[in-house]
Amino acid sequence: MKMCDKKISTVKDYLRSFNIYTFFMKQIVFALLFCIAAIPDLSAQPAPGSLPACSALKQQLSAAKHTIADPAEDNYDMQYLKLDLAVTNTSTFISGSATTRAKVVSATMPAYVFELTSLLTIDSVIFNGQNLPVSSNDSVRTVTLPAALAQNSQFTVQVYYHGAPVYPPGFFAGIANDVSPSWGTQVTYTISESYHALAWWPTKQSLIDKLDSCDVWITVDTSLKAGSNGSLQHITPVAPGKVRYEWKERFPIDYYLVSLAVAPYVDYSYYMHFTNSNDSMLIQSYVYNNPATLPYFQTTIDSTGMMVDYFSTIYGRYKFWTEKYGHCMAPISGGMEHQTMTTLGNFHGTLVAHELSHQWFGDNVTCGSWADIWMNEGFASYSEYLFVKHFWGADTAFGYMTDFQNNVYSNPTGTVYCDDTTDENRIFDGRLTYAKGACVLHMLHFLSGSDSTYFQVCKNYQQQNSGGNGTTATLKNTAEAVLGQNLDTFFTQWVYKEGWPIYSLRWAQAGNQVVIRIDQSTAIPSSVQTFATPIELKLTSATGDTIIKVYNNASIQHYLVGWNKTMTGLQVDPNDWLLKQVISVNNDPALLHTSNLIKQELSVLPNPASDHWLLTAVPDESHLQLYDITGRTLWQGNNLNSFSMTIPAANLPSGFYILQLTAAGKTASVKLVKQ
Repeated sequence: MKMCDKKISTVKDYLRSFNIYTFFMKQIVFALLFCIAAIPDLSAQPAPGSLPACSALKQQLSAAKHTIADPAEDNYDMQYLKLDLAVTNTSTFISGSATTRAKVVSATMPAYVFELTSLLTIDSVIFNGQNLPVSSNDSVRTVTLPAALAQNSQFTVQVYYHGAPVYPPGFFAGIANDVSPSWGTQVTYTISESYHALAWWPTKQSLIDKLDSCDVWITVDTSLKAGSNGSLQHITPVAPGKVRYEWKERFPIDYYLVSLAVAPYVDYSYYMHFTNSNDSMLIQSYVYNNPATLPYFQTTIDSTGMMVDYFSTIYGRYKFWTEKYGHCMAPISGGMEHQTMTTLGNFHGTLVAHELSHQWFGDNVTCGSWADIWMNEGFASYSEYLFVKHFWGADTAFGYMTDFQNNVYSNPTGTVYCDDTTDENRIFDGRLTYAKGACVLHMLHFLSGSDSTYFQVCKNYQQQNSGGNGTTATLKNTAEAVLGQNLDTFFTQWVYKEGWPIYSLRWAQAGNQVVIRIDQSTAIPSSVQTFATPIELKLTSATGDTIIKVYNNASIQHYLVGWNKTMTGLQVDPNDWLLKQVISVNNDPALLHTSNLIKQELSVLPNPASDHWLLTAVPDESHLQLYDITGRTLWQGNNLNSFSMTIPAANLPSGFYILQLTAAGKTASVKLVKQ
């Protein structure tokens, strides 16, 4: 599940989870304004700035564990789980059993070790048919085996347990019971991210040991419904006034994505259809049985199928389409992306889009460590932006991305990569994990050069890691293969380092030649002294504008541009792709007399070229590098004492290139065109 998906339902809902009213008032107001936003309603606006609140909802419990509680848990591989539990909607009381099938992966396994909160009582443990005693060290439970199991041994263990655990209020409930202040419905529900599955079922909390499959059986009163993962196989009467909901999940699933929700629900279901396909899929939502609830949210619920189809187009077919996608309502401030059935407090466009996109980034491919949580939350946050752009228009999306960027600008410190996975406040930091994570993907999109290339990166990442895990390094490798370039610098400076570039620009024009100087400093020089990135520059004139792309990787850099219009101004990054600050942009005629490279009257002919470019008046002892617009080096050479040099172009695809010259401590860049 993800905290970034948490959007606010009502002020009361929000304040029940938080006491920090003033800090999050902006998010509350936005969420209230847009909680009924639906896709077809083009006048509906998203909740700008909502990510901090969303992430803050995940920031309830700190000092969390780093990983599994005991190294002995890694002695086995989880394969199958069956939960058979009796649950009510009036308390957190649960009773029943958890059956686990697993395989020994260590040389030997002398004991079976798992995690279950000490607030739940274990009645018995049946290991391979034998009733064995269990010892406890807080939540770490140990079953010493009569004889150690050898590697590759299969085993089955049943843990019978019961109890009514109560946890501190907050989003990270483990298992919780509460009443919606908006709709009056009482619900028992689970939220296990990131370290809280042990709060309600015997587990191994390892991100990289996914269950191959699971069944979740939930016995409830006949007046209630119980939602969970996968597809509903049966609703079986088991006693007078009791029925059992039998859910079957047959795709790999991580421990924190197993869920249940119990309440007097209405089952509102329909089928969506995939574009250019005869396939359809169930959209199944368990909505409060208050007669006003479904009409209030129905438009957005009806739009969910359109969202599934859109994300399937850009990310690849929804992995779990043979089962379902759906929602269970619960009194939470936001949503949690439980596999195939999100738990959420209300329906509005960006919340539903965020949680739905987690089915790709978080559920099908799960972050390989909590340090890489931005791989879940950054993608889901950026999916909000893509959703807004696709359904609500480019202008609205531009403002949405600006809100992400402004969130990041509030503080330059900290990295997207999570450096403290013991603290859930840090794991789910709204500024870094959500907002900056989304901005990094926006810049990767820019670096890709086109929508089709960026979405190919996303599709390949999904296909290559389907049903498993991915890390920052995994994404980097995938993107490098698609883009055909080394992305060490990109990921180092944006994911593992702090801050952003700060620019001051000057420009001047002489005839058909424009010279531009970029001075770059950074928000945290001790982390990154100079950012290397392509930048779009918009040259304006009374007779039309032109956008060029240059590559900036030095603290002072000059660019020569041929332009036959009278320049009136210069805009930096007009499409707002980059995290950056622009201090000043000035017309400075003196610039024509200060660049040594300009005074040499460097000439490039022909330009455009088909076979080669011929440079004349090349400064002595200069170094030349040819880049494509993404910053990839294609050719380099040195000029010692030659007046002219030839730059090869025959094997290059048509397009724009940047030639950078460095001499006497100065740099200049020239835009080259290949026909």
